[in-house]
Amino acid sequence: MFAIEWLRRGTPVEKEISVLSSEAEVIVGAKNRAPDVAKRHPGREPDSFRLTDATGKVVGAPIDLR
Repeated sequence: MFAIEWLRRGTPVEKEISVLSSEAEVIVGAKNRAPDVAKRHPGREPDSFRLTDATGKVVGAPIDLR
């Protein structure tokens, strides 16, 4: 399980949970959902996201959506 924290210029915009077990699957899924997240936050559209694992540890650097 992973948490996806959507960011705009490093500031959190939204957080969601993924029950997928593979980091790669979570990244692909988040990239596919990015347009929907942007629609929910007009004027504050996320430009990146970061993943945290079930323990709260950040997994890698923020992933750029541009």
